[in-house]
Amino acid sequence: MKKVYIYKGFERFWHFTTGEWRQYIPTRKYLKAQIEFYLTGIFRNAPHPTKKTVLSKLNPLQRLVYLSLKLLVIPVMVTSGLLYMVYRYTGPRHIESFAIFPLEHIALWHVAGAFIVVAFVIAHLYLITTGQTPTSNLKAMITGYEDIEGQ
Repeated sequence: MKKVYIYKGFERFWHFTTGEWRQYIPTRKYLKAQIEFYLTGIFRNAPHPTKKTVLSKLNPLQRLVYLSLKLLVIPVMVTSGLLYMVYRYTGPRHIESFAIFPLEHIALWHVAGAFIVVAFVIAHLYLITTGQTPTSNLKAMITGYEDIEGQ
């Protein structure tokens, strides 16, 4: 059994210098099978439609979700959070406004992003329980390493 690094965190420099960014390129191959597995197959003990390897660590659904988080949700959260933070700031003589967008629009984007992040966390908490034992996936999600059989 070989231990494979599957961490999907904030290692952008490592991703781009080693070519690991290719792990996040979405593919349609097995996407429908992966969705069906998570919706019904997991409850019937169906075999996993994709196998993890050193060269392919993420299944098609993971690729789509992580790429969306990295390119859409996190930038929207950071940008709207910064705009929210500096919307009104203290100038030399009085409170000035940095109002590019109405505050309601900024708040709406920020809250929508927050709901997506919370849903992502809840999904991860659920997926922890779907391994061989209720906590077998917990170690991989915390440490970023997972044992892959047959490698």
